[in-house]
Amino acid sequence: MTMPIPRELQDTPGFARGFLRAHLRLILAFAALVTVGAAAASYAQADAYTSVARVVVEPKLLPSGGVPPLPDMGTEKAVALSGAVTGPAAQALALSQAAALQGVTVSVPVDTHVLEFEATAATPAGAARRAQVFSETYVDVRSKAPDATVPRSVEVISPATVPTAPSGPNHQLHLAVALVLGLALGTALAAAWDRWDHHVRGASELVELTLSPVLAVIPRPRLQGAERLVVADHPRSSVAEAYRFLASHLLGLGHPEGPRTLVVTCASTVDVVARDLVAANLAAAAAEAGHSVVVVPEAQDVTEVQELLAWAQAPVEVSSDGTGAAALGYHRLVKAHDLVIVQAAPVTKSASTLDAVQQCDAAVLVVDTELSDRRTVREAHRLAKNFSRGPVCSVLTHRSSLRGAGLPTWVQRVRGDSSVDGRAMTPAPSNNEGLV
Repeated sequence: MTMPIPRELQDTPGFARGFLRAHLRLILAFAALVTVGAAAASYAQADAYTSVARVVVEPKLLPSGGVPPLPDMGTEKAVALSGAVTGPAAQALALSQAAALQGVTVSVPVDTHVLEFEATAATPAGAARRAQVFSETYVDVRSKAPDATVPRSVEVISPATVPTAPSGPNHQLHLAVALVLGLALGTALAAAWDRWDHHVRGASELVELTLSPVLAVIPRPRLQGAERLVVADHPRSSVAEAYRFLASHLLGLGHPEGPRTLVVTCASTVDVVARDLVAANLAAAAAEAGHSVVVVPEAQDVTEVQELLAWAQAPVEVSSDGTGAAALGYHRLVKAHDLVIVQAAPVTKSASTLDAVQQCDAAVLVVDTELSDRRTVREAHRLAKNFSRGPVCSVLTHRSSLRGAGLPTWVQRVRGDSSVDGRAMTPAPSNNEGLV
């Protein structure tokens, strides 16, 4: 038996794409948190203003002629920051030497005999005055220094000016660095989380785990009681519509080649919530389409399934035989119904489920992104594949609100929608032609 596979669900992107798809919100949230913190810290800083004064240091010609040695600018820089200069400058500024030196730097541009006195202060006038005082004090000290061998010419060539705009803090730079750092740290955090999180990321990873198609990706709304039967309680929702298309289009109901007996199971006991939702809504959707449906739940679940399916718009019979019934029991039910849905125990926990998979026409493994474990899903699918006489496919559910649950891409394509979320859809490349 061959079933059509939605082309969008045949695509199997690499690890990086699956990783980003699974953890993009975490990475962006962490980056946003770091950026907001950096922005708050940056804008909390007071504006700073910087003024620069430049002094040239050149040797005079020797009385005897010839070219005198060039000044050692490293020595001149040390003199400019020595107590001989900072002491008189601090007195002129009416500050201590430590306070006067705060925000003052002296540098030598490459291949020049120029000293740049750069001063940063909280006000424009304060920055200009500090740069001017230090440069003039240095010139005064060097001009009076005895140097009989090489008299020097030292003068201010660029007086300090009052800055018209603050030189810092650089908010744009702080935000850019914080954003890059936040993305890097967020990615590292997501990688650490991913290493310890064994849940199935999405449809593409489920395809990689099982090497078989994913029939549908269906939201699992946060509902309780009878509301869990979304097809009946929320008939106009996108989730209900997804179940209807899953029943009619993908399972081939109403066609001679379609399955008459179907096992709906899961990988482990933690997945039964998702399994119950898929089995019940699939049965209700099939019955709503006019098919005679019977559900065979586990013995301990008969009452709960009966109460839930009692809300279905079309009647759905619930068998009390249990999934441990012999194969003849399933075939007996087929004679009176179009579809038999066996709501079986987890594959890895029940031998009766393997027997049901062996006797029925097809099997659906229900996997949930919040509940299912990757290794358990792989093992469950392997067991089901080994025992099944028919196809074994998967349905992926993910936790969401009913309002935020949109139609799967393949559902919109079947309906003839030309775009998803305003974007044009293009079929994904695939080498798969169907499920055999």
